[in-house]
Amino acid sequence: MNIRETLIERTVAFLRHQRILRDKFLRWFVFLALGTFLIVAILLLARLRPTDFVVPLEYTSGIGLSRLSDWRLIYGYGIFSFVVTAGNLTLAIASFEKSRIMSFFLLLGAIVINIFTIIVTYTLLAQVG
Repeated sequence: MNIRETLIERTVAFLRHQRILRDKFLRWFVFLALGTFLIVAILLLARLRPTDFVVPLEYTSGIGLSRLSDWRLIYGYGIFSFVVTAGNLTLAIASFEKSRIMSFFLLLGAIVINIFTIIVTYTLLAQVG
């Protein structure tokens, strides 16, 4: 048995023992959080192509375009989405024993942030190409 199989088996065993995944209500929110993150990742990997021009990363209504930069920095939104999803999921698993409602709000927060990240990413990708 190689190290990859051992790592996968340990991860599956760890997830089987998590009580948050036995809760039918919160299981849906775990899958929604992971699903919205996957949408962000698929959007970035499938639609982002190299460009020769700078792209707008931020827009302020009073100033207009406030930050122009290289197209590679759009991947930062995917990294942000991953960090939020992984962090909130970890905190939700850790806090489930003490407070089910806290786990719910952590997962809901990850979903909402990922939805906004999908909107921002889709808008940036529409401008890039």
